[in-house]
Amino acid sequence: MSVQALSLLAWERSIGTTARERTGQSAQVRREEELIRRAQEFDQEALGWLYQLFYPKLYNYAYLQLGDVQQAEDLASEVLLRVLESLKGYRFRGVPLAAWVFRIARNYLIDLSRRRQRRPQVSLYEGIPDAENGPQVAAERVIARDELRLALTRLTEEQRQVIILKFVEGMDNTSVARVLGRSQGAVKSLQHRALVSLRKIIPSQEVE
Repeated sequence: MSVQALSLLAWERSIGTTARERTGQSAQVRREEELIRRAQEFDQEALGWLYQLFYPKLYNYAYLQLGDVQQAEDLASEVLLRVLESLKGYRFRGVPLAAWVFRIARNYLIDLSRRRQRRPQVSLYEGIPDAENGPQVAAERVIARDELRLALTRLTEEQRQVIILKFVEGMDNTSVARVLGRSQGAVKSLQHRALVSLRKIIPSQEVE
């Protein structure tokens, strides 16, 4: 995803949503609340929904920051396990479940980073699996995602989180703020600084 595309997304989201979109979001929130209630009762369909929704999102979230397939798979699996273990005590407060899930993922990532500092590891790039598309499309996506991942390593940790959560995972400012434990104003500021930095970083990579 180019910086221009990220900037366009930021502008589109800054002008607000239409009444129809807000109605659709309300319906989605109600559906999510019902699915969470069913998952807390160990309804198999609802638990399957949780897995299908969050595993690929958590995988992408981890891979873009770790650059390692095995570690990304481990994070996605471990975070989903923690979600299931803690789900009974979860209380729905109108904010998408993703904010809670990715708060767990971020804490896991912080713990992993601390362990890696104590015991350095060498990551091997194996590519991103993509079963739904042909090899050429999959390869192009791998290249684009890997370029983005390399650019993100040049940002601060919080700037990187904002870019991934907003533009890759599609979360709103309220949810991102919950994940980071920051105000919405701080999230907007981090987003602005991150986009400015990426404009400087990505052209230099393209020249190389």
